[in-house]
Amino acid sequence: MKRIITLSLLALLCLQGVAQEVSLAFTGRDADNRYVELNRVTVINHSKGWNETLFWPDTTLTMQDVTAEENGGLLLSQNNPNPFKGSTNVRLAVKEAGEVTVTIANMNGRVATTFASTLQSGIHQYRVNLAQRGTYLMTAGWNGKISSVKMICEGEGGTDRVDYQGFIEPFPMRDNALLDHPFCIGDKMEYTGYAFVEGTEKAAQLQDHAQEASQMVTLQFANNDEYDDDDDDDDAPVVTVDDFRVALSLSPFSLNQFKDGYTFVVGDQTATTPEELQSIYRDLGSTEMYVRLATKRHITYNADGTLDNTTDGQPDENANVHTFDQVIRTCRIAAQLDIPINPEVMCAYIYMDMDGTQAPRFYEEDYPELYAKPEFYNIMHDKKWEELSLDEICKVLEMYGEFVADSILATGCTVNDWNLGNEANFGFAGIGIGTPNSFDQKLAKAGQMKRYMSSLFGLRWLKEHVWKYEAQTLAAVKRGILNAYRHYPELDASKVKFSTHIATVTSTPRATAAFFTYMAEHGYAVETAGISYYPSAPAMSFNKKAMLTKTVTRINKKCGVPVFIGEFSYPSQEMVGPFAGWNKQLKGYEKDQQGQADIYKDVIEWGKDHGLAGIRYWAPDYEGEWYPMSMFEFSDKVGTAKTILKNHKEIVED
Repeated sequence: MKRIITLSLLALLCLQGVAQEVSLAFTGRDADNRYVELNRVTVINHSKGWNETLFWPDTTLTMQDVTAEENGGLLLSQNNPNPFKGSTNVRLAVKEAGEVTVTIANMNGRVATTFASTLQSGIHQYRVNLAQRGTYLMTAGWNGKISSVKMICEGEGGTDRVDYQGFIEPFPMRDNALLDHPFCIGDKMEYTGYAFVEGTEKAAQLQDHAQEASQMVTLQFANNDEYDDDDDDDDAPVVTVDDFRVALSLSPFSLNQFKDGYTFVVGDQTATTPEELQSIYRDLGSTEMYVRLATKRHITYNADGTLDNTTDGQPDENANVHTFDQVIRTCRIAAQLDIPINPEVMCAYIYMDMDGTQAPRFYEEDYPELYAKPEFYNIMHDKKWEELSLDEICKVLEMYGEFVADSILATGCTVNDWNLGNEANFGFAGIGIGTPNSFDQKLAKAGQMKRYMSSLFGLRWLKEHVWKYEAQTLAAVKRGILNAYRHYPELDASKVKFSTHIATVTSTPRATAAFFTYMAEHGYAVETAGISYYPSAPAMSFNKKAMLTKTVTRINKKCGVPVFIGEFSYPSQEMVGPFAGWNKQLKGYEKDQQGQADIYKDVIEWGKDHGLAGIRYWAPDYEGEWYPMSMFEFSDKVGTAKTILKNHKEIVED
């Protein structure tokens, strides 16, 4: 029996002010919750570029918090408590004396209260009181810098106000270059613990973790035979009569890159427009396009004409890439080139994935067509999303699904497959772990640990508090989409297929199959089961190849449907920045251009005979911090095809 090592985080302390130190303490537990003596723990701060190994018996580490210094001398701490009822405390650090403005607004942008004062250098405390339940963004401005925190108010507190409570202590003055373990809130950390379990040294690892506060880190060594179901390998894969889908497509970032002057070169062909690049992809074996839809309707710009890539005052690379306008533009390209397109309807304002389930926003000025419907207006015009009942949410989603499908089909594009949600393991349409709602407070108050541990130990909890709502909301959007086909009698709605896709990095093969089985039993049966598969990313299995084969085989066996890899990529060089943790090399595949091409080819070749319906290489033309995964090398806004793209036609057709 093989052993899967998993790691859980148990919060010990919250950051109750602007701390000068953040402490980590490590311990170990086995599957029966018995103490395990850790031999050593390796701590890596990828954001700061340092590492430290701790040895038994002292497996503790103190880091120096330099968040305020690195933010130019301003830091607004996370409020405490959070969530809160009525009132909460917040601390603010300013390096030098000056005027400070504080604004608190709800997630629809309505300002609840403001406060302005001149503060001396140091750490100060405020008392915040809010009158209504909901999620708020508190933003402090000082000396041209801003700092924000998200607050969740769970109970009414009289009037909206911010009260200054006084000076706490001086601002920390130090030379950060001389610190042993400098740390900023949100730094990407990696923890690996080693312990002898049943006579064999095992490793437990958490990669790409955004550390927020002092914590007790419990490394939990969990036995699991998930990858030893050898009988699965003997089951015949699902056979589909459809051709293998190769979704080599413009990425959600492509339209903006072309506007910014990018060109792409593949052999003797040069693309200066999205249409030209997709034509090249088609010539190289692409069979369909892809587009991802948020509920934000229009692109937003700054006064100087540049893109306003912020959401609620915070930088956001997704702020202007999934808008309704861009989706319609992409669908028209698909219609022009006569290529089928697979829309992904997120039902989130900007973005959703396994890490968060953002609620949709339907501003009346953006969606007059929907507000013209009396039922939609009566539900939405004076309520926040988190105040709606589940029945009201489903009614809104059904009307939105019809509007979206009607708008997309009106472009003349061909849609054979609709995908609802993006990495929807833990929720959809603003109903998920840690997001406020009116009908399940256990779900609303659930901590982030549920994302990491529930696939192993909490399937019942997921079914009772996540999946049962997700099945209903997905089904509501599906009903709306099918309603739209009544406006197009020339289209056969009975041939349209539906899917959703979930992330494999936070799931096991058994949990993944259980998700699709539950959806089918509760109103949202998919014709194709979608997964994300990133071999170099952190995951619950160290054997990523086994994870893929077992996941696909188990879905085929338990659900009777083929699998579509909705997101796939592999780096041709070292990943950096926020993706620095996605550097695990799969055995037999170097992190170079040839290794990138080889693993893509091998997954396709295996999949064609083992129950895969197709594959989408994620963001093949995106630069940004994703460029090692891209199919292009970039220099001065010119993308030149890597080996994987040069040989793409041979790879997919062999």
